[in-house]
Amino acid sequence: MSVYRKGRIWHYDFVYQGVRFYGSTGQDTKRAAEAVERKKRLEAATGTRADAGELTLDLAASRYWDEVSPQIKDADHLERRIHVMLACYGKNKRLKDIDAPDVLEAIARRRVMGRWPPKAGTINRDLIDTTMRPLLNRARKVWKARGLAEIDWAGLRQREPEAEAREYTPAQIEAWLEALPPLERFAVHLLLRYGFRFGELFFDLDAFDGSRLALPGSSRKNARPHIVPLLEEDARTLAALVGIARAAKQPHVWLRNGEALSYGKLHGKINRAAKRAGLTMGRVIHGARHHAGTRILRETGNLRIAQRLLGHATIQSTVRYAHASEGDLRAALDALSRHSPEAGEGNAGNALKE
Repeated sequence: MSVYRKGRIWHYDFVYQGVRFYGSTGQDTKRAAEAVERKKRLEAATGTRADAGELTLDLAASRYWDEVSPQIKDADHLERRIHVMLACYGKNKRLKDIDAPDVLEAIARRRVMGRWPPKAGTINRDLIDTTMRPLLNRARKVWKARGLAEIDWAGLRQREPEAEAREYTPAQIEAWLEALPPLERFAVHLLLRYGFRFGELFFDLDAFDGSRLALPGSSRKNARPHIVPLLEEDARTLAALVGIARAAKQPHVWLRNGEALSYGKLHGKINRAAKRAGLTMGRVIHGARHHAGTRILRETGNLRIAQRLLGHATIQSTVRYAHASEGDLRAALDALSRHSPEAGEGNAGNALKE
């Protein structure tokens, strides 16, 4: 029999007339799994394969995992969210029975899970965006499930707060950098100029070719690397640090006395320096990424350039950096007034003379 164990659960996998049939049996004993596999073979041979809409959420989630997880890098995150989804929706619910009220009930359950109330974005990702919605879409389009409800996902998603407009002032940046030793200062300089995620500072040494960095792409396994061209001065400094790291046989460039600084240690040093400099807002290090995105978008007015700098897969992710401050608006109005025909010289002042 073509059954095998994957974790606690047994799976089936066989080919009939050139078509592969595979998935979870939902059973934790071999004998029960073999019975399920015999049923699947009979369905394949007689053409009476059950409609995918009849699948329980547990079995559908297992099938979805089998088909999708090999194509993504962050499969561990998907696995965790699938477990949360099953706990909130109920693993025995059939796909064809899932509708908007079930989503609302699942959201209510998710709100009381864990020690702290989850954020709206967490609820959306756990129960809608990365789990139930793509699962049902795949069931409808790929598995040809019938009778699935048309769910208004936009009306069910929890409202997430607008992205914070984060841009540090020159005085804040100067104080932050002065509170750091040279090595950590260069790390913050890279964060502020190129908008790296903090983890991207720990790039593989081979990712640097002397003038640019080739960082790993998005969560898709076949994603292209994110290429970041470096300014000449930064490239020279980074080349020196890479040379030192290679000589010391260390995995990354952040060394202290020949020993590699850990992610946590470097993060802690930079974070504490920010507080000493008076930057007490939350997520101050990640704010450097927002700072870089906002600055380059303001300087160029080009969303595509900002997207390239930050390595966003879609332009929608970059739009959140298109903040317009009061100063930006005032400058735009001033520029408009200098070129608009209705803004004749003295028009504003003359209005007071009537």
